Amino acid sequence: MPRPRHGPGQAAPHGARFTERHVRVLHAVAESYIRTAHPVPSQHVASQLDVSSATVRNDFGALEEGGLLQQPHTSAGRIPTAEGFRYYAASYLPPRRLPKGEREVIERELGGVDGDDLFVQASHLAARLSGYAVLVRLPPDDALRVHEVHLSLVSSRRLLAVVVLENGLVRQLGVGLDPMPYESVIDDAERNMRQLDLSVGEAPRTLRAFAATAEAELARTLEAVADAWVGLRSAKMFRAGLGRLLAEPEGDDPSFVRLVVEHVEGEATLPGAPGGEIDLELDDKLAMVSASFTFGSGRGALTLVGPARMRYPHALSIAREFGRALSTGAGDAAAAG
Repeated sequence: MPRPRHGPGQAAPHGARFTERHVRVLHAVAESYIRTAHPVPSQHVASQLDVSSATVRNDFGALEEGGLLQQPHTSAGRIPTAEGFRYYAASYLPPRRLPKGEREVIERELGGVDGDDLFVQASHLAARLSGYAVLVRLPPDDALRVHEVHLSLVSSRRLLAVVVLENGLVRQLGVGLDPMPYESVIDDAERNMRQLDLSVGEAPRTLRAFAATAEAELARTLEAVADAWVGLRSAKMFRAGLGRLLAEPEGDDPSFVRLVVEHVEGEATLPGAPGGEIDLELDDKLAMVSASFTFGSGRGALTLVGPARMRYPHALSIAREFGRALSTGAGDAAAAG
């Protein structure tokens, strides 16, 4: 077992001070529980550290008092608390570099990919390498340039606006129109918007200015697109790996599944890691490891979502490597754009 990076005397959340052996006991419990999903008995830790079970039981008591271990039920061994996992994970910050083979896979599979495809590919690859669910969040960026807008009829009361942005990014907007104008009006609106050379933030005002001088049906169409434009000024999410996460032993727990769906499929607030740093959030059931990356004038984030029993050393390294790769990839795309 690798030696923890914490030195003796490391403070616990409740103010307790731990010896180096206490920290090694915590790491032994965390690593066994991460591997097996079963509470860890004192005999197992004693055999790993070459001390007596009585010594380990005393250490268990100190770690429980410090809020880092808990006993799920009277006959069981111990498992880390959320604070215990946080303490354990902190010993792997800053993360170690991924093995060369994994770094080469990331470079090969993300190299030359741009636009939305970069973030789709990154989310699926990070899920595959980590074994967890992955969320990639792109912040809204009013400075992105609009290259083209295409309109197509999807129902008697709805148009689809496909907006092509710089760097190969594509966004879709549903535009409500009742009654629907003639096809010639829709074509005319698209022709007007095709001439736009402006930013996402400038577009609604410009469309309304066009509408103010246009004939009634064209004006109504341009106004509807301007009304729908708010959809481009919200965060964009890419998701992958939900099945991998639900295949963990915790997937049999309905409360865990609800949390996963809330965070992966819903609109739950994700942790943010400014300036390329790693952010870790966890509770008794769920852990999220995030790394930020440069996106336009803002920061995007790649987040691994897993059980509290997450494989933290590898997950932290994965997050950091993808944060770096996406900052580089998005930056290269911006330069090309």
